[in-house]
Amino acid sequence: MALHGERFDEALDRFRASSDIASAIHANLFLEEALGNAGWAYFSLGDYEKALISFQQAEIQAKNLGATDNEILWLQSAGLSLYRLGDLKQAQSYYEEALRSADASHDAARKAVTDTSLAQLLLQLGQLDAAKARVDEALKTAQQIGDKASELDALFLQGQIAARASSGADTERIFSQVYRDAAGTPSLKWETENAFADFYASRHEVRQAGLWYRRAIQTFETQRSSVQDEELRLPFFANGDELYRDYADFLIASHRSDEALQFLDGARARTLKEGLGESVQATQVQPETPSHTAHRLDAVILFYSLGPQRSYLWAIDRNGTHLFVLPPEAEITARVKSYQADVLKSHDPLREGNSEAQWLYATLVAPAQALIPKESRVFIVPSGSLNDFNMEMLLKPGQSGSQERAHYWIEDVSLSMASSIQLLSRLAPGKERAANKLLLIGDPVATGEGYPPLSNAASEVESVERYFPPGDRTVLTQSAAVPVAYADSHPEQYSYIHFVAHGIASSLRPLDSAIVLSPPHTDPDNFKLYARDVIHRPLHARLVTISACYGSGLRNYDGEGLVGLSWAFLRAGAHQVIGAVWEVNDSSTPQLMEQMYHGLAEGEQPDQALRAAKLSMLHSQGVFRKPLYWAAFQLYTGS
Repeated sequence: MALHGERFDEALDRFRASSDIASAIHANLFLEEALGNAGWAYFSLGDYEKALISFQQAEIQAKNLGATDNEILWLQSAGLSLYRLGDLKQAQSYYEEALRSADASHDAARKAVTDTSLAQLLLQLGQLDAAKARVDEALKTAQQIGDKASELDALFLQGQIAARASSGADTERIFSQVYRDAAGTPSLKWETENAFADFYASRHEVRQAGLWYRRAIQTFETQRSSVQDEELRLPFFANGDELYRDYADFLIASHRSDEALQFLDGARARTLKEGLGESVQATQVQPETPSHTAHRLDAVILFYSLGPQRSYLWAIDRNGTHLFVLPPEAEITARVKSYQADVLKSHDPLREGNSEAQWLYATLVAPAQALIPKESRVFIVPSGSLNDFNMEMLLKPGQSGSQERAHYWIEDVSLSMASSIQLLSRLAPGKERAANKLLLIGDPVATGEGYPPLSNAASEVESVERYFPPGDRTVLTQSAAVPVAYADSHPEQYSYIHFVAHGIASSLRPLDSAIVLSPPHTDPDNFKLYARDVIHRPLHARLVTISACYGSGLRNYDGEGLVGLSWAFLRAGAHQVIGAVWEVNDSSTPQLMEQMYHGLAEGEQPDQALRAAKLSMLHSQGVFRKPLYWAAFQLYTGS
């Protein structure tokens, strides 16, 4: 009942419990159904990666049981997950396998569902005739067997095809029919409302389009608010990402780009802002304008929104906002991945004149270059693949007729990552000096479970602690550096918190990301400080530093950004967090941290101190000049 009522968080709890029980007693039939249903709950919550795994596991169970009808269902469902993940080729392969099985077993119901899914994929590929043929067949089959849900899905797709073919009368008629019958299915209701909005926008009926966009967003927001579990809300925005993009496109086309910026920013970091007790309505009137925030922080804000057709950059300075249109997300992401792969292979992009690094600078920064004087403080509000990409290592080309040579962007600016402008608007400029109390946990006892001793951890501990008087520091190392020591130390009293340890990041369950500490004598298996535990301990820290691999996390959620340990400490209330976007080097990191804390002791702000430490490495003659070593760490700003 919870699944059919679209109360997906409740349904997921039940299905997970059922699958655990069924697995324990080897009840494979119940296990297969529980896995598949859990997949649907994950899918409906927007967590397509977990959904795919559940569907694939369910399909294997169904195949072993000889349950052909369910095997077809889970094949089609896995294909749908792959479609949402953007892997259209693999999705098509799953759909076609499901269709072959459905034809062979004369399963009309599964054939109708899969034909509709394949038609949607073909429409995405621009193959209108092939898509129409498929969906017409699906609708005919659904009507013959009296499957109302499949009939509505096929009808909705027919409306989308009619809209693409500029058949106005057919489009309105079909969407109206679907909308009448979709009242009990919120997801289909908001999709239909958004489709109506897109249709009226294409006909330049501005008032009607705006009305339907707002209806769609309200329906989506009502459904999102029903998800009570914070971890399950993280992926949910993926269901509404298209709604927000479409409405922003509409506002921009209507010459309301500032309104589009406020609207998109209101959708960023929703779960983080809710956890911090902030108001999260996208339409809420903000306490100050973005340009006022930039002025107050003496900074330039670069807000990115990557999309399938086009991307946007808003550059915000004290004088106002400036909109630039960028290439589609796929093109930017391909370049980001290519460049990052070169960096992780220890290439020297500056000496090699890396073309991807130059293209990315020319695309992502150069349009707004005139608004960013040298030595500017820059906040990046990223999108998509930019969430786990350090833009400091972009290559700015040399200027002909000038003595300026090609160089990394970090040479020009002090850069921080921010979750949203709303959160930045609540950030103090940072001139005041907080009480300098340090909690330092690290150099743990090796667990012997794939986490070897960190040979330079002790030296990093020593280099950090010496900047704080004995009475202002709590240092827990070796056998004292156990997970429970973090909470027992009352971390809310410290202005600086620093970890020196191994880190692990989970893509499937990002709140299972953890700092690997010492195993307690009484509970040797309990040696990890998990992100999910961190968020429940409120903080007031000026800066948390996670000197560990992958402290930033591996999972990027639409609207929420990168979620892992860094996100967890921001969620707990830390003002700024330093985390790593890839595996860090045990030899270079202590040098970086020592120089950063030297800068902090001299009164520099965290972004300035971290930048100076990185520049020191960059300007060295050894191997540490490469971005592999200094660009791993990023500074994340909360509120």
